[in-house]
Amino acid sequence: MKVTDINIDQILFTPTVREDPYDHGEETGFFKKLFSKKEKDETPYFNTRVEQFGRDALYDDIKEKCDAYLVKNAPAENMVVLSKSFLILPGKEILPFYDMISFSIQNEPATERPYEQYAIDRFNEPYDPSFVSEYDNEEGFELARFNILLQIVDENRLRYDYVFPMEVSDRKDFREKLNERLTPIGVIDLSYDDVMEGQFTDDDVW
Repeated sequence: MKVTDINIDQILFTPTVREDPYDHGEETGFFKKLFSKKEKDETPYFNTRVEQFGRDALYDDIKEKCDAYLVKNAPAENMVVLSKSFLILPGKEILPFYDMISFSIQNEPATERPYEQYAIDRFNEPYDPSFVSEYDNEEGFELARFNILLQIVDENRLRYDYVFPMEVSDRKDFREKLNERLTPIGVIDLSYDDVMEGQFTDDDVW
């Protein structure tokens, strides 16, 4: 579903990195110092990305233009956000459009989608976190059945894969809004049309 009530602070939420309250700096052994230092250095990746682009700049960019998508009833951390200049996967990644040279919306490779038949069987059903399947171990497919794969190639010809759930009814709009931002700067759309319809194929990813 398209999300219209956007909480920018939630989108840019960064967990606080806390130091060990019991570590007062005493030298209590090599291993304690080694592991203590490692824990302190492990700042969440998303925090570093927010810092890199600047929280205020990101806030203004989202406020100026924003299209956000979330599978209805799914946890908010599965939201996908298109601001004026960035693709934002809250808590996971921030990707500037100016670094991209191409993108492709696809299905996950056949070997990575054990949920395929389940998705076909429940194609017209909305996401239901309380749904219980008649088959064992299928409940984990309930959100995964909406998964799409977004592949992005950057200016260094490096490819990055991002998998997230998106309702079939949102995919065309997501692609259109992404193209609105990327086509003017020369980014090529290599998306698969069948994915926009919720169909699966065995085509190899590029």
